[in-house]
Amino acid sequence: MWHKKSIFPFYHTVSDQDLPYIRHLYPLKNIDQFQRELDYFQQHYTSISLQELIESKNSQEGVKENCFHLSFDDGLKECQTHIAPILKERGLHATFFINPNFIDNQAVFYRYKVALLLEKNPSEIQRKKLLKLQIHDEPLIDSLIEQYKISLSDWDIYMNMSDLQDLLDDGFSLGGHSMNHPFYQFLNLEEQLSESTESVDYIQQKFGLDYRVFSFPFTDYGVKQDFFEIFDAQLTFGTAGIKDDSVATNIQRLPMDNCIGNPSYFVLKNVVSYWIKKSIHRETVQHF
Repeated sequence: MWHKKSIFPFYHTVSDQDLPYIRHLYPLKNIDQFQRELDYFQQHYTSISLQELIESKNSQEGVKENCFHLSFDDGLKECQTHIAPILKERGLHATFFINPNFIDNQAVFYRYKVALLLEKNPSEIQRKKLLKLQIHDEPLIDSLIEQYKISLSDWDIYMNMSDLQDLLDDGFSLGGHSMNHPFYQFLNLEEQLSESTESVDYIQQKFGLDYRVFSFPFTDYGVKQDFFEIFDAQLTFGTAGIKDDSVATNIQRLPMDNCIGNPSYFVLKNVVSYWIKKSIHRETVQHF
């Protein structure tokens, strides 16, 4: 019973080197831990491609049981240098969701800037204040970056266009992840649609893709039904874990950054939680 639910694990990055712009925000997964998690997925589930997932979502049968599809958000450099070679060697499918404004380090996600500020060892009070800053506080964040003489160009954080083409050439798929990585719950419908559509349009047009997919930055909390009725994409992806969704084409994913130990225990805990919630009809994310 416990392994019948198909799962959709997602990550941000994997590295054996210290990445302070990651470490201060969430656990930085090393390569050995990542490999053990992939071992688990391959032992219990079958990897399917994005195209298979799109087709199964459009079929009457729906997504088959015991399958998984990996995805990676934010377009970080290690996706091309570390992650893709591992997945290719294992024959695994994956989709990489990209923020076009960050490609080739043209700009940097405001939370990564905050993390670099935290590297300066502020007081606990200052640390808490920094972690509360939002995208509308970016002018303040930038002034602090300048004040502390932090050079963002010292960090090769994101993939470039050549890296993204390499991923496609290796058989992986790409999608949009918004332009600037905002919290959607703080945006109105027009802003949500603009962030989403522009990012998917960019990826599709730049690389000549015949599909349109999108993952919500942070979470799809606060995204209502009317968004999905208007937005042009074959699939969208949330971050709520192993759950169903009231929108048939919105797939909830399991945040594997939170797995810091035994992947079997982590996944089983989430699968059991799904079945418990299902027994009381609370397993579905609603978009009222």
